[in-house]
Amino acid sequence: MIISPPQPPQAVLARVVRSVLAVLAGLGAVSAVLLAGLGWLIPSEIVQSWAIDWASSGDEYAQFEALGVAEAWQWVARWIGPGLVGLCLVLWSRRARVAPWIEGAMLGFWRVTDRSVLTAAGESASPRWSLLVSILQRGAILSALILAVGHWGLAIRQRFRDWPYYRLNDGNQVLPNISDSNREVIRYLQRATPEDCRILVVSDQKLFFLSYYLRPRTLYHRMHPTAEHLIPRANQARQLAAYRLEELPADVWECQPDYVLEY
Repeated sequence: MIISPPQPPQAVLARVVRSVLAVLAGLGAVSAVLLAGLGWLIPSEIVQSWAIDWASSGDEYAQFEALGVAEAWQWVARWIGPGLVGLCLVLWSRRARVAPWIEGAMLGFWRVTDRSVLTAAGESASPRWSLLVSILQRGAILSALILAVGHWGLAIRQRFRDWPYYRLNDGNQVLPNISDSNREVIRYLQRATPEDCRILVVSDQKLFFLSYYLRPRTLYHRMHPTAEHLIPRANQARQLAAYRLEELPADVWECQPDYVLEY
């Protein structure tokens, strides 16, 4: 009977890392193949009918959002799925080269957070205290990484939810959460005025959104004293007092505006 000597921990770790990489790459490739196949084989009309049935209510907005999310998932399955298949196959074929990098990162992380090494170098600390500090450091770093991955996942999820409204456009093009009249005013001013101009606005609204979407243009607006600290209500239930153009104080014109907007 031949008894083989025990393998060093690093060899065991390398073998485990290669095995885990092979399993994950294989599962990822199979999942990506299924994802891409479903994306290309299932017609868009069927996906849209599923999305409408999936909407929790008969609300048109809910159905619109469900259709947009389903469309986004289908495009991801069609175009990103094949790329994931190739990536997983490359990872599986080169797992012997990738495993040492992962192994080195794991061992380096373990050494950096090992307080017993620092204690042996001259710091006076009990073994229990060193072990506790090492556990706390590793837990904090791993928690931060898990939190980052969680935020990344939630950001992708929110991007899918925003797809019906934004698609590949940014906020300046879509102008979300703005009424149709305000959207028309913003887009007109973006076309009709240069970016370095100064605009004096005479309005009964609080125009934070207007100055944001018209940047880098500079907007000047004198709020009426009686409306300065009031909060507007929905559907103009509370009318805010405002200056008329002829009622503006003389010091307002010191800004020397290029344009005057009565809004």
